[in-house]
Amino acid sequence: MEWRGDCLAGFHTLAILWNMEKTKKSSRTTSNGRRKSAAGEHTHTSERIRRPERIIYFLTQDELRRLFKMIRSKRDKAIFLVAYRHGLRASEIGLLQRADVDAKQGRISIHRLKGSISGMYPMQSDVLKAIRSYLRTRTDESPYLFLSKRGVPISRYTLHYLMQRYGEVAGLPSEKRKFHCLKHSIATHLLDAGADLAFVKDWLGHANIQNTTIYARLTTATLDSTARKVFASHRVV
Repeated sequence: MEWRGDCLAGFHTLAILWNMEKTKKSSRTTSNGRRKSAAGEHTHTSERIRRPERIIYFLTQDELRRLFKMIRSKRDKAIFLVAYRHGLRASEIGLLQRADVDAKQGRISIHRLKGSISGMYPMQSDVLKAIRSYLRTRTDESPYLFLSKRGVPISRYTLHYLMQRYGEVAGLPSEKRKFHCLKHSIATHLLDAGADLAFVKDWLGHANIQNTTIYARLTTATLDSTARKVFASHRVV
C-alpha cells in the first residue's frame, strides 16, 4: 500500500510539473503572437503612410489648343469638346443619348459614374454647334449620341486610343495622352479662370468637395491671385 501511495504521489507531482511547463509555452506563444501582430500592424501602417500621392496630369491651355487643332473628325471634335468642357470620363461619354441634348434650351443631361452627381448643365454655343455638326452626318436611328464605326456606343477603349493618337500628333507628353486628363484639365482651367471651389465641385459632379480641392493645389494662377488678394488686406501686417 505504501508503494502504491508513493507511486500516486509521484504521478501527481509529474502531472503538476507538466502542466506548469505547458502553461509557460502557451504564454510564450501568445506573447510572440502579439509581438508579431503588433509588428505586422506597424509595418502595414507605415506602408500606408509612406505611400506616395497619386500624380494628377492636366493639359496646359496651349497643349489643349494644339490637341483640338489636330482633330479633324466632326465626331471626335464633338466628343473631345464635350468631355473637356463638362469633365466627363471616357465611360460616361458612351452613356450619352441624343435625348440628353436639349438644343432649344442649350442644355445637356450628364449621367456620371463612380458616385459622382448627375445633372443638367448649360452648354456653350461652340459645344452645341459641334454636336449639331456631327449629328448632321448621321443617318442611323440609334438613340446614342456618340457611335463607333460599328454603330454601337463608343467605348472607353476607343476613346483612349483616340487620345493616344491625337496626343502624339499634337506633341503632348506621353503621360498626358490619357482621356481622363481632359477632366483634370477643365477643373484646373476653371480655377485658373477665377471660379470658386463650390462652382467647380458642382460642375464636375463631385459628391465631396475634398475631391475638388486637389485641383486648387495644382494651379499657380489661383495661388498667385489669392496671394495678391490676401496680402493686400489691411488685416495682414
